[in-house]
Amino acid sequence: MARTRRPGIATVLSELRRELKARGLRVIRLAEELDVAEPTVWRWLRGDGLTLDRLDEICAIADIDLRDLLGRGDDERLEHFTLAQERVLAADRALALVFFVILHGAQRRDIEREFGLPGERLDTHLDRLKRLGLIDSAPRGRIRPKLRRSVRWRRGGPLSIAFERTVKPLFLSMDFGSPDALYVSDMVPMSESGRARVHALFEALREDIHLIGEQEQAARLEGQEWSGVLMMVRPLDIGEMTSEWRGKNPASSS
Repeated sequence: MARTRRPGIATVLSELRRELKARGLRVIRLAEELDVAEPTVWRWLRGDGLTLDRLDEICAIADIDLRDLLGRGDDERLEHFTLAQERVLAADRALALVFFVILHGAQRRDIEREFGLPGERLDTHLDRLKRLGLIDSAPRGRIRPKLRRSVRWRRGGPLSIAFERTVKPLFLSMDFGSPDALYVSDMVPMSESGRARVHALFEALREDIHLIGEQEQAARLEGQEWSGVLMMVRPLDIGEMTSEWRGKNPASSS
């Protein structure tokens, strides 16, 4: 039987993980304070088996006001960019980079350290993002994105075109034979409906991938690098793949 969660609980847990990270409170300490195993705490932070009493205990250990946390959970973030937001981000690659790393958990010190962006220039980008309604300020000076991590842009819109021109070539130019490149490829006959179902699985897996990243950041694991993840399903051009078998040159066929 599939697990169901109350509306807004994913947002509450996301905010809880952010606060724990901001306080440098590691899972090992939570496990010791709660007298449970570390894997149990990881499951609770994913929402599996987490009761309100346990949530209250975690908040008490971290000195977090549970009412404030629940209040944030009621504040659903936006799921789509406006056209104006897309146009501005698509026209400024540096601004777009700053926004998307913030969307995926980076804070000011992370951007300065990992991307070498000078503080004055970063301030300019942050001011623009605030005016665009893409970020706001959270307690203790943290930066909070106003859009969901799973935010969508328009198919064929400004950000889609910018992605096609800049980001996708980076993915496709990667050396898939490199030892640090992990990938899965397959061929499966399926209908348009089947491909839509696969895409839905991608969306669910995407959330789990981000959760892994959040857990590693909270545990302060060494060797973390920004990593590219690309998931795609589309019909194959079987004619092109089998042209050699059939004794045909696809470039010369009409």
